[in-house]
Amino acid sequence: MDGCRDRHRDPLSTLRRLDPARPYKPLDVGNGIVSGTVSPAGRILSLGTSHPLYGRIVVTDAPPFDAALRHDQMAVRRYRAQLASPDRAGFGLASAAGPAEASLLDERWPLGRAGAIEVLTVAPPGRRGIVQRATGLPDGRVTTAPRIARAAYTQLTPGDALPAVDPRELGAFAMRAVSRDGAVYLAAAFGATPAEADAEVEALLRDAPGLVPDASGSGAIADIVTARATAYCLDCAASWLEDGSVAILADHEILPLVWTRDAYYVVRSLAATGAPGASAMTAAFLDWLFDRAERRGGWWPRAALASGQAKDPQFQLDQQLYPLLLARQAGRHVAEARAVIERLLAKRGPCGLIATAETPADDPLSLPFHFSSHVLLWHVLALFEHPHAEPLRRVVRALFTRDGQFAYAVSGADGPALHYHDANDLPTIFAPGWGFCDAADPVWRATIDHAWSEANAGFVPGAFGGLGSLHTPHPWPLGDLQDLVVGRLLGDAARVRRAEARLRAVETWDGLLPEAYDERSGAVASRHWFAWPAALRALLGADPRRVVP
Repeated sequence: MDGCRDRHRDPLSTLRRLDPARPYKPLDVGNGIVSGTVSPAGRILSLGTSHPLYGRIVVTDAPPFDAALRHDQMAVRRYRAQLASPDRAGFGLASAAGPAEASLLDERWPLGRAGAIEVLTVAPPGRRGIVQRATGLPDGRVTTAPRIARAAYTQLTPGDALPAVDPRELGAFAMRAVSRDGAVYLAAAFGATPAEADAEVEALLRDAPGLVPDASGSGAIADIVTARATAYCLDCAASWLEDGSVAILADHEILPLVWTRDAYYVVRSLAATGAPGASAMTAAFLDWLFDRAERRGGWWPRAALASGQAKDPQFQLDQQLYPLLLARQAGRHVAEARAVIERLLAKRGPCGLIATAETPADDPLSLPFHFSSHVLLWHVLALFEHPHAEPLRRVVRALFTRDGQFAYAVSGADGPALHYHDANDLPTIFAPGWGFCDAADPVWRATIDHAWSEANAGFVPGAFGGLGSLHTPHPWPLGDLQDLVVGRLLGDAARVRRAEARLRAVETWDGLLPEAYDERSGAVASRHWFAWPAALRALLGADPRRVVP
């Protein structure tokens, strides 16, 4: 276990002090119904929940994002970076401000200490709010909550604009604090109406002493990486709705939208690590996919609101396949999945391949046929024992093998091909483990050699150089996780160790992974919150021999 993460741990306690020398991000708290962030001192920075019509609603101290700038990538990146700034003022307990020592209780609950002041934040199970217990405060004054709004959804790739919503249609938020037994308890909650929000706050304050755990529990957490990823996926990525289905968000702060790709790895990780309620969550997410999610033209969109409406309807081939894979693995909605397979196969062109509008990085694709998506299509067909599985594999090998390696994309049987590999294209790495090819296959080996070379436009050189994406041109933890799988497939223990060391070096101070990090310093370069790499890291860590999800 990494000394940087363990050296402040009391072996008899589940309380882990965070290392301020590590990359900073605000601390997360949630229960699958509400989720948000707090400062190290305990000020609330954001709190959000799902809305049955409008996706995700939030109460936040961040300024509104100017919708006129939504196609300005630099403006989007600046806004995202502000969300992770240690200078955010926050709201809530007025005296809980300024620098503080931060810890996590049970890898879930943020605990901040500043001198004599200590603030613990929890989201009690099944409730529509959070509770804070503060000791050492000079008073229990509470600042005003800034504003309630629909989530900003600051995307880097072109996405559909959402119509304006009157904040009065978003429900209500309430917050209040009381003093009791030498401590101050604050409760903050959502409700459909002001009366409902007030009632939930009153109930939380009434129950508060029994809802807040002791900050000196016993028994050490053996696997912090898995525990932290599991907590984030269950508490913040999961967003349960009123009908009992659950949306699995890409993250709860920057892009609280559903990508079936990201969500698949979250659900698989929870199942592989034995997380509590993993089977129920898998079933509820499949219900969301097949019964609630809007599918324009019969297809899952690139991204959807938590409430089910399509946000960006672009057709991505792999986004149609992950729900089918999950349905087959879980044995739920299997008949509907088979019907989707037949509709997909009907979309094949004369060459036998299916065109996709975008890559798994959400970028436009100049050539219509994408390699890793077809590897995934073959894998789905094979799992369903479909008679077209093996014929498709032969077609894919024949049409994508160019210059001794698998092309990233092709125009068809003849014409141009693109050689590139991206941190988002995991099926290419999983191909040997699934049986599409052998790890000794010279074509696959040449593809891998190209991917981790400067000949690949997705590879970023530097002291922390590695596989990234033109989407965000820095090394990505997803690239390091691909590297780890390659090391396992090739029996290269040194490569595995280097990939694991890189992940430890670039994780944020609370043990999660960003979208991308700086190739010179390892600092977070893009998107502090991202469920996918944390989930995949835990999934691969559950079995040191695992080479497929």
